Amino acid sequence: MAVWEDFEIECTEYLNKTFGKYANFVHQGGSDSTVPDILVKTNKGTSFYIDAKHCPAQCGQFVLLPDISTNTFEYSRLNSTRINVYAQKIMNHMNNYFEDFKEAGTGGKEIVLDDGDDTFAKWIISTYKSNGVKYFITNDYVILPVDDFQRHFNVSAKYRIKRSGSSNTGRARIVEIINYIRSHGYAISDTRTVGDKLFVRSQVALHNKRFIYQGYEYMFSLRDNEFEIRKLSNTFNANVIFSINKKRASGLTREQFAKEL
Repeated sequence: MAVWEDFEIECTEYLNKTFGKYANFVHQGGSDSTVPDILVKTNKGTSFYIDAKHCPAQCGQFVLLPDISTNTFEYSRLNSTRINVYAQKIMNHMNNYFEDFKEAGTGGKEIVLDDGDDTFAKWIISTYKSNGVKYFITNDYVILPVDDFQRHFNVSAKYRIKRSGSSNTGRARIVEIINYIRSHGYAISDTRTVGDKLFVRSQVALHNKRFIYQGYEYMFSLRDNEFEIRKLSNTFNANVIFSINKKRASGLTREQFAKEL
């Protein structure tokens, strides 16, 4: 299991152990980057999200497509978030240096703005808040309000080619996928579906195990005491990717966070 995946699970366990009398914390991030990491359901009946970031870490991204005919970048319709003023500012800068950025490749090209740290941080704050995220939890289980992001993190951005994320199995494929994994030696003890999602149980360590079915790659992804089967994308997109590192700043005390619940 990757460090960031371990960390998401460890953070969920820590939050339930430390603040369980105030709220229920549910891990739901994993390989699906469009879903915040930890759902918080308070005893008061309210809910919000916490995102786990084991620094140094990536912290959001959006797809830009180069248009050779106009020498400009297009904000892709594949993006899960709408374009905002901060993304537009980044695009304007990249358009001014189109030739430099269009061939960024998998190595990527750093995006350097005079006020880059401020612009990148505000994109992160705006985007995560629009997804219902109120806090980050980072190294040593430090809990930080999203609104205070700039006080706690240094941020940079790079434009590079990256494989797209994953998606649900899909209703039409669920029965076929179950039959396939049972017939190919995967020790599955039980299955369940939620809409177009497929979950399986196994005593075997299947996390991150992959298989090919009808030209698509699928992966077992650990979700608490079961595995979700995710369909991996076959496409590669050019992304603006934000990376963060934690500054030496303290977060909320346990008492302060408990009051927020």
